[in-house]
Amino acid sequence: MPSFQTGSVPHGFIADETGKIIHYKDAVVVPVPPPHGGYGWKGLWFSLASDFGDSRIRVSVFRSGSWSSKTFDVQGSGPRVGFEVTDGTEKISLGRAMKSASDRQDDNPVGWLLEAQ
Repeated sequence: MPSFQTGSVPHGFIADETGKIIHYKDAVVVPVPPPHGGYGWKGLWFSLASDFGDSRIRVSVFRSGSWSSKTFDVQGSGPRVGFEVTDGTEKISLGRAMKSASDRQDDNPVGWLLEAQ
């Protein structure tokens, strides 16, 4: 049976334009159920969408005991962006990252979606 959970990315930057963490108070952590697990799901997907402006979102995935990070440029006038959650993933951390040193777009609406099918 399809299922989903949704939320929003808090306002404020967690990382500067080089990827250095500024402060983690504006991050959100999403625990995820096991993909292809015992719930009868065939897959799990994570996506982001925005409006009223473009945002760079730093997404970190905790899988098999370690973290890996990637940024996604989420366009207010574009489609949602995301990825399939792979086996071994336990949690996802996300927050806004600056696109440049002069970036001040840290408060437009950005939502996330965790979808299971």
